[in-house]
Amino acid sequence: MPDRFPFPELQRSDDAATPEGRQLFSRLTKQVRLRQLQLLVALQQCGSVVQAAAHLHMSQSAATQALAELERVLDMKLFERHARGMRPTVAGQALIDTAHGVLAGLQEVSESLASIRRGAAAALRLGAIPAAAMSVLSQLLPRFYEAHPQVHVDVHEDASAHLLSQLMGSGLDAVFCRQPAMLPAAFVFEPLLLDAAVVIADANHALAGRRDIALQALKGARWVLPSYGIAVRNILEAEVLPVLEGASWFPASTVSLPVLEGLLTQPGAVSLVPRSILPGLRTQGRVRVLDVQIEGRLPPLGAVYRRDRAPALLLEMLRLWHRLRLPDGASFPAEQAGGPALSKK
Repeated sequence: MPDRFPFPELQRSDDAATPEGRQLFSRLTKQVRLRQLQLLVALQQCGSVVQAAAHLHMSQSAATQALAELERVLDMKLFERHARGMRPTVAGQALIDTAHGVLAGLQEVSESLASIRRGAAAALRLGAIPAAAMSVLSQLLPRFYEAHPQVHVDVHEDASAHLLSQLMGSGLDAVFCRQPAMLPAAFVFEPLLLDAAVVIADANHALAGRRDIALQALKGARWVLPSYGIAVRNILEAEVLPVLEGASWFPASTVSLPVLEGLLTQPGAVSLVPRSILPGLRTQGRVRVLDVQIEGRLPPLGAVYRRDRAPALLLEMLRLWHRLRLPDGASFPAEQAGGPALSKK
């Protein structure tokens, strides 16, 4: 008999659970069906058993029975009735949030399985923040497919916090994002691309095309704010806005490129964005980088993956990146990247 549990993450999770939590987990895994999770999501979306049952092609009595059985298994009320139908309780909402993730994961793996059935040799599940998708994966994937045309790659774009959570739950093989402040010891960040914050404006902006623009020249500008919590927003709030007395901004914040381009057409509008997203903004030739020096530094873009369980195809993909010809100083030299991908010949 082996003297160590082969999956330490599962063992730690179980040890950390309360007795009541372990009991509920046991009931969920042994007695709850995926169809019941689908029903929970449908009930939240539809607000009534009749509509939820019709959406899932079930009879009303079968849906009512399935919900009652789930509430009996958990010994908790999951929905409550009100004048306009049904709404989830606190417990119901917690289970619904998890059900969304479970069903989304099954949809993603179904696509991978379908590709394998059609002849794909393997599958990679990648997460990417928008900046990494535009600056890294947009260049990397076409070259990867030249060598591996039969590999199915599923790219899921989202915020890094959500993607890293999926990676740590084994829902993704790697996440292309900015360097996290902290990572569990089982994971490694391999830097791939340097990045910087730049000021952008519409091509018709009064400062477009001028050289060596002082930051104070933007005193009368109106800012399109990046979404709260992302790295470039922190630079804007710490370095730019404090020195621009009376700075104004639109009553909106966004990471949507079409929305950003639209707002930049307004008189005097400017924004601070990562240089890495510029390829996505220049498709219509409307956006210009203003020659303003920004001191704040963005964390590099790179890939986070499990140190000891990275798929061979992922490691090959990362080695391919280091062989690409990028502008001087944009990418990390192979000897500085430091990830396991570079140690394999």
